[in-house]
Amino acid sequence: MRIEASQIRCDSGIEFSITKKDLGKKLAIKIRKTKAIKIISFVTLFLPVLLLLTGCPRHIDSQYGIKVVSDGSGGAFALYEDSLGGNIYVQKISPDGKTLWGEKGVLLGKSGGQFYIYHSSYIVSDGSGGVTVSWPENIYHIMKFDADGNIVWQKDYEHIDHLMPDGSGGIIVDISPDENSTVFTRIDSDGNFPWGTTGISLTHPGDSHQAVSDGSGGAIIALLELRYPEGAQPGETISRGYIYIQKTDSKGQLSWGEEDLLIYSTPDNTYAESIQITGDGSGGAIVAWHQVPTGKIESGSPEALLMDVIVQKIDASGRTVWKEGGLPFEINKAAENALPIEPLLVNASLGGAIIAWRDGRDRSSGSAASLYAQRVDQDGNLLWQAGGVKVSSTSLNPHHAIASDGSGGAYISYSLPGDWKMLHVQKMNNDGKTLWGENGVLVIDREYAGHSVSPDGLGGVVIGWGSSRGTVGSEEAYIQRVHADGTLLWGAAGIKLNP
Repeated sequence: MRIEASQIRCDSGIEFSITKKDLGKKLAIKIRKTKAIKIISFVTLFLPVLLLLTGCPRHIDSQYGIKVVSDGSGGAFALYEDSLGGNIYVQKISPDGKTLWGEKGVLLGKSGGQFYIYHSSYIVSDGSGGVTVSWPENIYHIMKFDADGNIVWQKDYEHIDHLMPDGSGGIIVDISPDENSTVFTRIDSDGNFPWGTTGISLTHPGDSHQAVSDGSGGAIIALLELRYPEGAQPGETISRGYIYIQKTDSKGQLSWGEEDLLIYSTPDNTYAESIQITGDGSGGAIVAWHQVPTGKIESGSPEALLMDVIVQKIDASGRTVWKEGGLPFEINKAAENALPIEPLLVNASLGGAIIAWRDGRDRSSGSAASLYAQRVDQDGNLLWQAGGVKVSSTSLNPHHAIASDGSGGAYISYSLPGDWKMLHVQKMNNDGKTLWGENGVLVIDREYAGHSVSPDGLGGVVIGWGSSRGTVGSEEAYIQRVHADGTLLWGAAGIKLNP
């Protein structure tokens, strides 16, 4: 069995997905099998009993991993903690793989000790050799460093959900205090608050939201709002999904009116999940999500065709560009029983995007799951084959990540079936061809936990990962750079950050 912040997976094929919206209240555990989905809520005290019975040896608290970002010139920054409840560091690595800020990096502080910081830590390059990081202790800290590792400024917030670059050496911060609000603020490169310390609030709180910088000091935010039938309680029945979008300019003014723009609503008896967003390079954005019908799904039925990945493009003026109601990929129409979920996307240059998702169309051949990808151009044309191009067969839940290669292609990382302890990365060019063999490049051949990827600015990719040995072992943080031709540049095992 494998335990991670969003998932507990057993070798039997049962998958437990764990969300921690409020770590002090309860954990929601979703049990997925081939033809059934049941959602059960347990108080936190029950979880250790469950894990004891299943014999899982790893930490139940959260997923251990590190966050990485390229410096844009072949080097990278890494944010990690050296153990559960231990010290938190930021490190800078040169293009040739030398650690520049001391043996372990610059010490930031100590983690809270109850949970790993992986899912609550963020890192952003300032484009000038410096970096801004955020991490939780008792409160959330944001700290900016110059190219030599000196502190430029520090800010503190009660809660932080995301950081992104503002395009001018500063950052835009998601400081939404809870799921009933959507609040962003901007901190410029000197530590000033162009949008005020309390930031700006959007009309719709959204049950989930994602944001991307517009590259000019503003941000574009996509929100998914779930609505339940009148009188129904969340969890008792399925909701419908409504997707809104809004843009703020560099001064924090709402660009697309006081009311957020509704760009999609799901059909009856259908809901949406996994909302994602990327910039289009021209002040607009591309949004992706997957749609799921309720009830039993029969192969080839109209309901099965509704389970799909959908994308929409919004230009700089707030106008939807592609097909009204979104552009469906019609994946189940091209491949029965694909049942696509969890799309991730990156800008593919020239106003288009590459979207990668996991699905189950290859189960009949013995694969637990697979990753497929599709490219859409600026006009909304699907450029790769119907149903998508296969990236690789994968483990049941590959925890895939994606990064742009800067030339219309992408890097996609994942784990393979039968060896989910091993991390692989594949490169796809703009024609949808996989360039690094059938299974991609093997980055690490032993058990890994959380990982992140970032383009290195020179056509390659930087990958960071954690390896946690459980209660009787230790936590190890690594970083690796892969050349555009698939060569591992920082040694066969990568650079260990906490020697």
